[in-house]
Amino acid sequence: MAVLSLSQRDRLRPFLSSVLLLPFCAYFVLVEYGTRGLGGSLWFLTHSLNLLPHEAGHFFFRFFGEFMMFAGGSLLQLLFPCLFAWFFLTNDGTLGLQLSLLWLGQNFIDVSVYAADAQARSLPLIGGLGAESHDWHNILQMLGWLEHTPLIAGVLYAMAFPCWLAMVFVPRWVW
Repeated sequence: MAVLSLSQRDRLRPFLSSVLLLPFCAYFVLVEYGTRGLGGSLWFLTHSLNLLPHEAGHFFFRFFGEFMMFAGGSLLQLLFPCLFAWFFLTNDGTLGLQLSLLWLGQNFIDVSVYAADAQARSLPLIGGLGAESHDWHNILQMLGWLEHTPLIAGVLYAMAFPCWLAMVFVPRWVW
């Protein structure tokens, strides 16, 4: 006897992509950033791809002052998947919207790792830049919030989960 009726299967079919994307969400939560070897290869790949809009953000936002130059990297890194999400939302691209939300959630975690390093400044920076170039240290220092680093990093980390929850329910809203 079938576990699900035909009509139940038809209603659940759009959520197949949600089920297939959930392991990626789990990966970014369970596998620590900076893990070496095959286990960290997805982190390496996504972080490397996210670095392009991050660095472009520094260039584009530098025209708005020093603070925005530092903030622009993380800001554009987060806005970039939002642009893709908006495109797929307005063009009824369910899977594209889901992938964009997965990417946005991953970016929140990626940015949270950088923000969490604001006090220690131990992460290697692109081009061998020194600790004085650490975006999140400079941002939080300018705001006078350096002592709130763990809270801010935690909020950024937590923002991944609403993105991924929305990703799961996209078929319900868009289908």
